[in-house]
Amino acid sequence: MKTFFGIFKNQIVMKNVFIFLSILLLVGCNSSVKSGDSALNEEVPYKVVKNYFVKNNIDATIDSSKFDTQQEFDKVFGMATTIGENGKPTPIDFSKEFVVAQIEDPSTQSIELKPVSIRKNSNILEIKYKRIVGENQSYTTQTSMILIIDRKYEGDVNFEEVQ
Repeated sequence: MKTFFGIFKNQIVMKNVFIFLSILLLVGCNSSVKSGDSALNEEVPYKVVKNYFVKNNIDATIDSSKFDTQQEFDKVFGMATTIGENGKPTPIDFSKEFVVAQIEDPSTQSIELKPVSIRKNSNILEIKYKRIVGENQSYTTQTSMILIIDRKYEGDVNFEEVQ
């Protein structure tokens, strides 16, 4: 009889160990975002850059739409200072910020690009924008949308046109 109860006791202990290990495994497989990871679908603040133009020697197929240094930025964009209070180009501090830009092909149509939202999903900045096509012009322009983003939101860039 002692051996029967001894076996029964061992089965209960083994069952409890199995349940404990199963719970431990489930808790260990939790897929929540770790504190060091970027949040999923996080809204990203940005500033619209004013008074810059796309240089004539640049086409819409630049290597990257992200600019991390002043030198990279200056290769593609020039300052377009105008008279008046709002005539100075937007200052950019590349030590704290980086720039993303959507550049259109040269066109005789009036085109405006307006940012809608920027969200960070994992390591990807999803930039949604509207493209508003206006009337024909007698000259060619190359429209761009230039945005400043804080470096704490670094990531790969993906532009998406929305209606």
